[in-house]
Amino acid sequence: MHRIKPPAAVRIAALAFTAALVPAVLPAAAQDASPGAAPDAAAGAPPGVEVVASGLTNPRGFTWGDDGALYLALTGTGGPTMGEIGGAPSGLTGGPTASVVRVAEGCADPVADGLPSSLWEGVGWIWGVADVAVLDGELYALVSGGGTDYGNPDTPSGVYRLADDGSTELVADLSAWFRANPVEFIAPDYNEDGSLFSMQAGEDRLWIVEAVGGRLMTVTPDGEIDLVADLSEGHPVPTGLALDPEGGAYVANLTAIPYPNGAAKVLHISADGAVEEVWTGLTAVTGLALGPDGALYAAELATNTTDAEPFLPPGTGRIVRQTGPDGLEPVVTDILYPTMLRFDPEGALHLATPAFAAGDGAGQGALLKIDLASGTALSLAGLGELAPSCQGGPGMAAGAAASPVAG
Repeated sequence: MHRIKPPAAVRIAALAFTAALVPAVLPAAAQDASPGAAPDAAAGAPPGVEVVASGLTNPRGFTWGDDGALYLALTGTGGPTMGEIGGAPSGLTGGPTASVVRVAEGCADPVADGLPSSLWEGVGWIWGVADVAVLDGELYALVSGGGTDYGNPDTPSGVYRLADDGSTELVADLSAWFRANPVEFIAPDYNEDGSLFSMQAGEDRLWIVEAVGGRLMTVTPDGEIDLVADLSEGHPVPTGLALDPEGGAYVANLTAIPYPNGAAKVLHISADGAVEEVWTGLTAVTGLALGPDGALYAAELATNTTDAEPFLPPGTGRIVRQTGPDGLEPVVTDILYPTMLRFDPEGALHLATPAFAAGDGAGQGALLKIDLASGTALSLAGLGELAPSCQGGPGMAAGAAASPVAG
């Protein structure tokens, strides 16, 4: 059933989903610097926006522990080791520069570092720790960027359990599992180490989305891996994930280049794999969340996309709220390439940005808290440059590996 495997040279040329993701020219993301600025020192920050942390290096998913602690994934900056596909250079350089941090008072203190990271320098996309989740009081990291394709042959992509002392334990080797369990449709940009994107904690297992292959899967704390749905047909590039309290999950997709306006959608996938469209008319979705009002919220990487480079106009991203099967209303606009969005335990919206930046993205990211109480769309066009929110704080910029990953 459409199991097509392109030659290695073709897969290298179109490797992973950056070939279908990153604009050709990237603007310099907001950064600066006056080290030591407080979180509320964002130049021109509009009312309703709080800078939880800035000066971050490629922030991705985040979650809150049972004690309210905020944990954040940082994908790192890659490294010096060239990846390989079929014995040929992949173009991705890996190293142990990704981490998980605990964010408090504008500072990001390492919980675990030395995790796999990989950079495609030509386009600026980074793989590393993609997401974090807490299940039964234990913290887990979803590591993308591990494996031979990414230049990290000794540390596979997969799910890792993080201990209080900073050590890590490989719970599920997804690099190996992907090789043993290919999807039905192999896209030209398929990567056998996967392109893991989102993770959420369910009642007794972790739910995970893999983008390029097109998978929704679960992993239990003892390492059992189950495929819930093969979403590969048509190469939708699934990214956003939100669990349905009544069972199953919602999954949103990015779509492939050139990310046609209105072509992205949200599916509801039941625990037995039944798939149903529940929200259409979206564009280039990277994040998905179920709000305290019971509505779905989606982060669109960009809007008014074009058929030619750079495809994704910078500063046009937004967060939208579902108003019907094919209806939406913007709640936050003019965002520079948003990635993950989540609501905290008190119901406040948080957003990580940008998805990619100039160079290796070091120090150019931020985590924002946004007040939606006004009921009108809030623009981030006047956010301005953000000074680092923690003077010399660890985790603000990419750090070298402090310790190897325990497998």
